[in-house]
Amino acid sequence: MPTYTSLENLRRRIDASILASLADDVNSPPDLNASETIAVVNQAISDGASLIDSYLLGRVDLSAVAVQASLERANATLALYFLYRRRYLDDALNPLALSKGAVVMHLSEVASGRVKIADADEGSPDPLVFSTTDEVERELSREKLRSYC
Repeated sequence: MPTYTSLENLRRRIDASILASLADDVNSPPDLNASETIAVVNQAISDGASLIDSYLLGRVDLSAVAVQASLERANATLALYFLYRRRYLDDALNPLALSKGAVVMHLSEVASGRVKIADADEGSPDPLVFSTTDEVERELSREKLRSYC
């Protein structure tokens, strides 16, 4: 599974001491270079990437450079959300809950084809048709509904 951001990218986005305090449950003071802490950060990045993939995989060309830049920001936001979630189980207290919601809403819009994730995004592929029945044929009259009761 691809990841769209990295520990180094997160270090550029948030103070290292805050990042360490979100991920380190063992050391005092928190150590961002400890292997356990790095594993926690990588798991948060992976969780964010999985969420992105659940919306976009197979719908958007994820290899385009402009798309990658957008996914990097989205993955960083989601990873930081998941790290804060370790400390604030209630989303009302999580400072990134609204940001996560905005990212998920945007991913949903991209997945549905209503918006593009980046200029290089060719849009969603044509939806697959699973029914050959016309819409009129799917409507049930009162008589048909009574026969089911």
